[in-house]
Amino acid sequence: MEENFDQTPHWEGFIKLILNRLDIPTKEDISLLHDRLDKLEQLLYQKQPITRKQNKKEAVKRKNASSIVLEVVANHPDGTNFKTIKAATGFDDKKIRNIIFRLDKIKKIKRVKRGIYKII
Repeated sequence: MEENFDQTPHWEGFIKLILNRLDIPTKEDISLLHDRLDKLEQLLYQKQPITRKQNKKEAVKRKNASSIVLEVVANHPDGTNFKTIKAATGFDDKKIRNIIFRLDKIKKIKRVKRGIYKII
């Protein structure tokens, strides 16, 4: 009795059929996904995201609110009033009052009379 080997199913085809029906990814599928992920990562890194060092440099360039108010007061050696500080900074009343209080407390500015502040 002769067996016909051409009609018997091949194991590779059988395994591929099972993997396909059970929706299990093959090695080729995984490598294709891996290649696509690599391309996406390359596209993301081409945009060069902002690093922490760049953020720190920008933060150093920007002034905080207290230094802005202190600078405004320093520009008026005879003293300046609350309205001038508000007009120069654009801050709201409460913020300016808190900053003036803190600057006076740490002896950076001095209250000449009510509403008039001068740098020490």
